[in-house]
Amino acid sequence: MWPDDRDLPVEVEAAFGATLTADPGTWAWTDLTSRLRANPITVRQNVFPTPSTCSVTLHNDDGALTPLHPMSPYWPNVDLGTPLRVRLRRAEDTFARTVSNEWGTTESGHVWTSSSGALSNYAVTGGAGRHTHAAVNAVRRTTLNTSLLDCEQTVDVAPSALLTGAALVTGLVFRFDGTNFYWLRCEMKAGGTGVMLKITRAAGVSFTDLAVLDPVPGLAYAANTYLRVRASVVGTKLAIKVWNPAGPEPSGWQLTATDNTLTTAGATGVQSWLVVGNTNTLPVYAYHRNYAVRVERFAGYADQWKPTYLPTGEVGNMSSAVEVTCSGVLRRIQQGARDPESPMRRTIRAAGPVAYWPLEDGATSQQGGAITNAPPLRVTGASQFVAIEDTVLQSGSFLYLQAGTLALLNLAGGGTVSAALPSDVTKATATAWAVSLVAAPDYLTAAADIVLAEVNTPGGTYVKWQLIYRKTLLREQIVAYDQSGAATTVIDSGGVTGGSIVSYDFGVWQSGGTINVGYLTFTGSYYLTGSLSGTLTGVASVGLNTTRTTQNTQLPFGHLAVWAAQRTPVQPASPDVYGRVVLGSLDSWQREAATIRLARLFAENSVSADVPAVPALAVQRMGSQPAGSLIDLAQECVDVDGGTLYERSFGVAYLPRADRYNQPADLTVDLATLRRSDQTSATDVLAPTYDDQLIRNQWKVDRRNGSFAIDVDVDSQRRGVYSDSVELNLAYDADLIDQASWRVHLGGVVDLREDSVPVDLAANPGMVDGWLSCRVGARVVRINPPAQYRPGALDRIVMGWTETLGPRQWLVRFDPEPAQPWDVAVADGPQRVAPTGATLAASATAAATTLSLATVGSSGLWTTKAASFPLDLDVNGERVTVSAITGTSSPQTATVAARSVNGVVKAHPAGAPVTVWQPAVIAL
Repeated sequence: MWPDDRDLPVEVEAAFGATLTADPGTWAWTDLTSRLRANPITVRQNVFPTPSTCSVTLHNDDGALTPLHPMSPYWPNVDLGTPLRVRLRRAEDTFARTVSNEWGTTESGHVWTSSSGALSNYAVTGGAGRHTHAAVNAVRRTTLNTSLLDCEQTVDVAPSALLTGAALVTGLVFRFDGTNFYWLRCEMKAGGTGVMLKITRAAGVSFTDLAVLDPVPGLAYAANTYLRVRASVVGTKLAIKVWNPAGPEPSGWQLTATDNTLTTAGATGVQSWLVVGNTNTLPVYAYHRNYAVRVERFAGYADQWKPTYLPTGEVGNMSSAVEVTCSGVLRRIQQGARDPESPMRRTIRAAGPVAYWPLEDGATSQQGGAITNAPPLRVTGASQFVAIEDTVLQSGSFLYLQAGTLALLNLAGGGTVSAALPSDVTKATATAWAVSLVAAPDYLTAAADIVLAEVNTPGGTYVKWQLIYRKTLLREQIVAYDQSGAATTVIDSGGVTGGSIVSYDFGVWQSGGTINVGYLTFTGSYYLTGSLSGTLTGVASVGLNTTRTTQNTQLPFGHLAVWAAQRTPVQPASPDVYGRVVLGSLDSWQREAATIRLARLFAENSVSADVPAVPALAVQRMGSQPAGSLIDLAQECVDVDGGTLYERSFGVAYLPRADRYNQPADLTVDLATLRRSDQTSATDVLAPTYDDQLIRNQWKVDRRNGSFAIDVDVDSQRRGVYSDSVELNLAYDADLIDQASWRVHLGGVVDLREDSVPVDLAANPGMVDGWLSCRVGARVVRINPPAQYRPGALDRIVMGWTETLGPRQWLVRFDPEPAQPWDVAVADGPQRVAPTGATLAASATAAATTLSLATVGSSGLWTTKAASFPLDLDVNGERVTVSAITGTSSPQTATVAARSVNGVVKAHPAGAPVTVWQPAVIAL
């Protein structure tokens, strides 16, 4: 077992020619592991906004990895932006042994443990791990002595017979803690050869299916014939695929699900089940072979290929190697100028219109630029692009709301805009199309009817469609015109949508011989509908204010979009998962939850983002989303919520503030038994500094376009005032003081500080699984520090790391942050509130079994309730456990159950400070 008898099983793969906008699950990977040189791989995991990096050196004597080399088998894809990943093959088993009553030990040195039924149901024979089902409704589970949080597993599975009556199910187990686990499974169906996939969350024998694919298209099973199952659980994302290994692997995951229920590391392995109702002659066997577990260490994109060439001593011959430097997705996002997109432009662009004109052009623009491959909108007549702050809006509601656009096009002077669409757009919209726009007409001062939008569809039964405001009728209508020019009113609104800037949308689609029409979408469906007989054709051109109506006030238009769909996917407002109605992009997403906005922003830029939901009480709501780059807008969300954003698996992942509270330890390091190899020096295993870098005892928090709040930790200002300030994009002034006080709390914990903490896994391989389950934000506790160090454990949060991986080398240096501030009060938890200014009323020897506790009258007394004990006190730096406190006035008497709990042994003078060991901190 590594590192004693094998090299570190690291794999390096590249996805040459991958389409970077496609799901990474669809990429085809080339294994470059055989090209690895002895040079160690260096991985640097950073936190937002700094990209993570990786450096890998590969053999290149054949020139295959030389950039721009036309003789490379990968030509022309040895290129910048090529995806590359580094994975550790944590466990593997080809079952090349014979074992009875158990599965034994894998080639990687891991031990299988069987459960659920007699050991006689488990064996390794014929190159496979076998589960025996001698009865129906019996589960067979075999797990490894691993404990992993995020990983990918593969296994080949086969049934011993075609199933009758009911199915045989087998698949991969993740995060198994003895009771709870995820089961990503393949079901060989009865009465045929079909295969079903399920993603299931299990609590003992209680199963909850999170996703089902029935059947897997084009796949069949046969008796004693293997199918290959690949499954992954990373963060909240679960995925599985199955295929016949004699053919190609499917390009993407066939079934996915999202779940945030099981969040701790657990065992990996396989589980099978013969379903109730099976009528096969028993026993039925489930066979498993070619099992492997892989854990990702880096996923990113090549930003540098650096080949080197050295003489070999033979004339005309040189050896070559290539150093590949890669970075995470944040590097690509940050490259070049940052386009400050408005909320509407960002949301509409991401929703995939076939033609889109934001109409946010500059004041002297002579056209409306297009986001898609459509031509610009041609501007005719009196018109002017007007910045939104100079736009006259007709409703006072916008005194408190920020419009989601940078500018609008004012056509009040009788101007009009139009554009002919490319033939591919016309073809794409042949059977369904929708048009959306925003406008702010003043119905009282318009000179005549206003054609808010016109759509031309030549060749159909109806060749022109208009959305019209009827001035004399005070209502909106959708009118269709046939080839003779005859008009048919399809929808009459019965009133005006009116108000300030308004989103208008309507759609037309074919259904048999009927053309359906819808107007104004709310929560995914049309508010008004109508229909006509006839045949629809695609959109050839569009226009605004085509009758060139004038208006005494401004007549702003913007964000004209055409969709190849029945309705626009962009909604003006909708309830979020917490039941709160959030305004849409038209109103700059006012009141949106910070975590929801963060996920939406990355989705709008086609970047995978794993952002778990947070409890309703932990939600921090945002103010209006300004125009900005993805990086700047994401930083706003992180600042408001207070969590941690980082790169993972070709995307990003987020650890919400609420998930950082009261975390259990992910890795425990015993400094008393820690081994050291040549990778680490004796001086850096524990080399702390006591300084003031992290102290912040006064915070001023401003709300953008709002008020401010200041919070101060008066007690800590004996060291001096360390002030700081921040502007947050909060929805409400009422949240300011909580934000300020939380920051004062985070900055008030004074502790020894370390620049980095080494974890030498080659010298301490028993810590490998613990480290592999450490994400950014994980908690590492080091116990048993040397006697010269202050007593107590060193409790830290991982905020990034550098990882050096070689054949017999694996050194981690992680960036630590104090964990103590994140331990907050919970109902019935260990945290307590002490009387202010409590002291010892009398001196106490180092062996005293009672303590006399004095309190100041206004601060109250220590509790005497039996249910509050045992209670840990901090007596002048010594942790003391007391079993009871008695007395109805000061001083009170505390009965000591244990002294020197933290290793401090000393006497205490009268007047020594006394507080609770775990103060109750109120979470943000």
